[in-house]
Amino acid sequence: MPDESTPRHTQWDDFIDALDRAGQAGSPADVELPPLGIDVPAGKRFGELTRVDIENLSRLAGKLGRRGDVIKVLWDDMLRKQKRLKAAAKKAKDN
Repeated sequence: MPDESTPRHTQWDDFIDALDRAGQAGSPADVELPPLGIDVPAGKRFGELTRVDIENLSRLAGKLGRRGDVIKVLWDDMLRKQKRLKAAAKKAKDN
């Protein structure tokens, strides 16, 4: 991840790109948040973020001139996939 001297919009773009690549490879849950200067600490993993964190990131995206819905879609997709995998594992265990 970039350091704190990298402009926030560049950090944001790199973060979204990393989430997209990780999602295509399986799951973006382990992608770490860059130092964006918000209430969510840098280094926190995407899979550890709360809905409030995602709302804050979405607002930040808007301030940076980026689409805020992208982060919400990536996060919701990750949660849906985790739920499907958990349900499939439970079903396999029950059989």
